Amino acid sequence: MLKRDIVAAISNKLEATILGNAAGSATQPAGLLNGVTADAAVTYADFVNMEATLGEKNVRGDIKFIVSPSAKAVLKSTAKNQNSFIMEGNEVNGYPVLCTSAVAGKGIVYGNFSDLVIGQWGGIDLTVDPYTQAANGKVRLVINAYFDAKPRRADSFVKKVLKA
Repeated sequence: MLKRDIVAAISNKLEATILGNAAGSATQPAGLLNGVTADAAVTYADFVNMEATLGEKNVRGDIKFIVSPSAKAVLKSTAKNQNSFIMEGNEVNGYPVLCTSAVAGKGIVYGNFSDLVIGQWGGIDLTVDPYTQAANGKVRLVINAYFDAKPRRADSFVKKVLKA
């Protein structure tokens, strides 16, 4: 159980870092939404234009959207026309939509995620520290894991942040 919890925590942190908006540093890769400014109003035409952008760059593969829960709510409640919304079911314009709270703000990333490379150096380093929290009757676990993530092809992704 503890091993599963540790792996899940590392996975959640990695996902939030990759789909975040933080700038890169020596200890953290830049998030896919880094530098993306929020748009005003969202329209169906915006999503058709995202599709056209990937098409113009000849991006092929398993193309999908990954959105935050708040962006998903906007897409499910914004009219495409009189009879439908931008997102219906779990699709936008025929492309699957995945939703995770790891996406920063009202972020949307559209692209071929097989073109995102995640590297890991070494294994997961686990140190059991029985001293730091000994006065409180606790054992401290220190976990280090080294990853990096970069798009193999930057043109494979189109990013958007909806206005709050």
